[in-house]
Amino acid sequence: MAGIDGSSPGVGDEVNVTVDSVAFGGEGVARHDNYVLFVPDVIPGEKARVRITATKRTYGKAIPLDILEPSPDRTAPRCKVYGTCGGCQYQHVKYRRSLELKEQQVREVVERIARISIGEVCAPIRPSPKAWAYRNVISLKVRVGDNGRDAGYVARDNKTLVPISACPLAMEAINEAVAGIGSSLGGFEYPDKITDITIKHGDGQTLLYPRYMKPYRFRSAERLVYRHGDLAFRYGLRSFFQVNPSMIPGLMEVVGEALAPSHGESLLDLYAGVGLFSLAWARSFEKVVGVEVAREAVDCFRENIAENGLSNVRVVRGPVEQVLGRAYQKLKGRTVSVLADPPREGMRKDVIRFLNAARVRRIIYVSCDPATLARDIKALGASYSIRKITPLDMFPQTRHLETVAVLDGGREPPGA
Repeated sequence: MAGIDGSSPGVGDEVNVTVDSVAFGGEGVARHDNYVLFVPDVIPGEKARVRITATKRTYGKAIPLDILEPSPDRTAPRCKVYGTCGGCQYQHVKYRRSLELKEQQVREVVERIARISIGEVCAPIRPSPKAWAYRNVISLKVRVGDNGRDAGYVARDNKTLVPISACPLAMEAINEAVAGIGSSLGGFEYPDKITDITIKHGDGQTLLYPRYMKPYRFRSAERLVYRHGDLAFRYGLRSFFQVNPSMIPGLMEVVGEALAPSHGESLLDLYAGVGLFSLAWARSFEKVVGVEVAREAVDCFRENIAENGLSNVRVVRGPVEQVLGRAYQKLKGRTVSVLADPPREGMRKDVIRFLNAARVRRIIYVSCDPATLARDIKALGASYSIRKITPLDMFPQTRHLETVAVLDGGREPPGA
């Protein structure tokens, strides 16, 4: 079916295209007679025959039917459901090339949204020591079918369940649990009410956490452990923790270089989780205050403070936008740096307003979404200047990555 105005392809049309680039999110960008098409599972420079699946006025969606001229960076996916499952976007690309694509995307997203030229400010992306079998947690959807309970990921159509027997991104211990998921689900109360199952692994222990239809609820006080140097971090089944342990040392190195604490300085750790950053850098600061809203994470944070014998760390429980002023007052009179690791949606506007008014010495912003990071960098530009941006491939084979941005507020610590 031709386009309505005859100038663009219609749904169902098959056309040949050359892939120009890969957009943030992993889809290739191609053009047919200047009409933009977004195509998954392709690589810049490739020529492909595609079928149009959706059209808008200025762009369309398509799927590849045949790669006419494959890139030398193309490789065979390891997963048998790749292309159907919605979890991965880069298994068809050699790892080194996927890193280059992600780094370029960070540069483009930050420059387009923040309207700044980051140029040499953007450091080369840090690769993951493990490109496969790195995840210490996965979450699966559970549905009851004709053959019993199926557990799997959501397909690329965002509605179909893709049952799995293993995931190449998950640690071996996670996949062992996946293999026995049917019997495991039957061992929980109200198995027919389970909608999701999360599998976590840490320090030799694997735990499963079911989510139920309302009003059913699963409660557990069990803890997993991650060890970093001489520190032990306990975290619960519902607590956020970094999903790629092989990248934590690299993340810590980047954050540590960015903090560069001086004598007498204090740290305000926002969206602090179970205290990973607070405790890791506590011995380098005079005082550390962490802010976290999730009750289980705060409980773990306090357990970690006690277990690691750190007397200069405090945690304030509550939404950052509500308790930030109170937490900051605990550091009154000191030179302060802020470390923030917000959720994907980024910082609230009132948090940014507070930080712009406070004009702390430095903000280290750890982000899992370059778009919201760029938006917040732009807003923080009222009081801070961008010093460095470092992408880290925390999530190989997927469209996701971590980015650490360093913003200077112009206040130097005493004696600097």
